Amino acid sequence: MRRAQSHYNDTMDYESNEMRELLTTQYDATVSENQIQISPEQLENYVQAMAQMLLADQKKEETQTTYEDTYRSVFAPLYESADFHTLLEKTARFMERSIVLIDLGFHVIDYSREVKVTDALWTSIIHRGYCSYEFITAINEMLPADRLPKTPEAFTVTCPVSDEIKLCSLLFYKKHPIGYVILLDNKKGILPYHQQFLPRISKKLAKALRYHEEYSDLFTSATTEILTNLLGGNTLEDDEYLLLSKTLQMPGTFRMYLIRGHYNTVHDASYLRNQLHNFPQLQYVFIYHNYIIAIARTEKDAELRQAFLATSLREQVYDIACSNVFFRIEDIPAQYRHTKASFALAGKLGRHEFLHSWEEYEFYQVLNDCKDKNELLCYVHPAVYTLMDYDNTKDGQLLPTLKSYIRCGLRIKDTAAALYVHRNTLTYRLKKITELTGIDLDDISEIVRLDRSVKILEFMG
Repeated sequence: MRRAQSHYNDTMDYESNEMRELLTTQYDATVSENQIQISPEQLENYVQAMAQMLLADQKKEETQTTYEDTYRSVFAPLYESADFHTLLEKTARFMERSIVLIDLGFHVIDYSREVKVTDALWTSIIHRGYCSYEFITAINEMLPADRLPKTPEAFTVTCPVSDEIKLCSLLFYKKHPIGYVILLDNKKGILPYHQQFLPRISKKLAKALRYHEEYSDLFTSATTEILTNLLGGNTLEDDEYLLLSKTLQMPGTFRMYLIRGHYNTVHDASYLRNQLHNFPQLQYVFIYHNYIIAIARTEKDAELRQAFLATSLREQVYDIACSNVFFRIEDIPAQYRHTKASFALAGKLGRHEFLHSWEEYEFYQVLNDCKDKNELLCYVHPAVYTLMDYDNTKDGQLLPTLKSYIRCGLRIKDTAAALYVHRNTLTYRLKKITELTGIDLDDISEIVRLDRSVKILEFMG
């Protein structure tokens, strides 16, 4: 009670001093302790000014009440269990501006459709699924990662390739930053109520995200965080190493699978990741950059690959790359780099398989690392050129036959099936290859040289 009375007295003293200052400076009044001397004309001006101020305050209070009521209707009790995208649309309508949510890796989580994004740059960002270099640079210059804000207080971001104003607020969950909510001004400007409500909205949206499984990667488990840090180049602490060993059930023999899906947002990637949790052959699944990464024991290889091919996953996944076998947690970063390189090499070689195996690409990586590519031609077996000349002049199929024979592990039956030819036809072609080149197809060292030669020519195009 005393505290309230003291606050009331302080407020009255402040307002009395404000009124005294106004009368003496603007209306030439003489103010003593008990009386005010002012001309009738100035008194009338003063009263009119006070009336306008009161009317403005009343309108402001009414507007504020309307905003507050609307805000409460958007984030009504139990809003967390509502469809998140619907909640985001309501938020955009309340702010009368388009809204985009991104994670700390600058990937798009979700965005408003009804209040459309009008900025050409942000339209392309949404289509691509992650922010532009210019925006990322602008954020990093303002908010270096080692000193992110500790509150969702709103701040403005400008970047040279977009003339729209971006009002941003950091998304927090239990004091941990998980992303940003970005209000695009749609070239209508930023209003005071945007500054006032965006931090409150940020808190609500972060809480709502937590209630939806498809966004669970924003709230990473300790294992995912450790794996992410490991792939990012960090050294593991002893307790992190133990936790990872327990989760992956190491020691053992493992493969890593990198999955590229048809998705543009974190929401889509998380949905696909959740479907992969239904594969019992997978030991652990998480999202890292633009890939879904799955780790599996090698004894599940055949079963897992068959499961990949047999499910509706083919409709959602562009392709998959798998690593060599590895045994230790320390091998994970190198296996990730190698497996990721499979995608680039497949593109260079014009291959369109659903599943790329690093075992098939590692020799191509050796070729790719060679500084003088023309030097590689010196290592091509002369027999390969002989077969190429024969095929060109006789319209033959000897070199493709040799490639298939090697790829099928020198098995006659499998090679004939792969080439769709009779066994006798294949036998004739192999005999012709021996006659033309003088090579012994039973000599493993010769087969290895031929295999490398074919790959060199394929790599050189």
